[in-house]
Amino acid sequence: MKTYGNFFEDIEQRRAALAQRKKDQMARLKQQTAQGAADTDERIASNKAKIAQAQQAADARKQEWEAKRKARADAAQAAKDEAKAERDKKQAMKDEIKQDLAREREENRKDVEKKRMEKERAQAEKD
Repeated sequence: MKTYGNFFEDIEQRRAALAQRKKDQMARLKQQTAQGAADTDERIASNKAKIAQAQQAADARKQEWEAKRKARADAAQAAKDEAKAERDKKQAMKDEIKQDLAREREENRKDVEKKRMEKERAQAEKD
């Protein structure tokens, strides 16, 4: 049979063992928490790097798209300007031809008027 001394000694050993288990559990918990935090930080850093790389690629694609769009717009504007210049040139030629025709008509009218006046004078002198 156990004596009170052994009984209390046994309880003290159990208390000490329990305290040691609690310390070990807390140490494991702290280690797991620290490891989890480190893993989380590592994943965050990895994801940030992936996001930055993806953003860089997206920016490069956007710049390429913008350059192509600007080139197409510039080409379209150049074609419009060239077509307008061609239309203006044709219109200038038409205007010049119209002026020449109007000048010729005026000269013909003056010639006809001059001949008519000469005929009238000749007729008046005859009479």
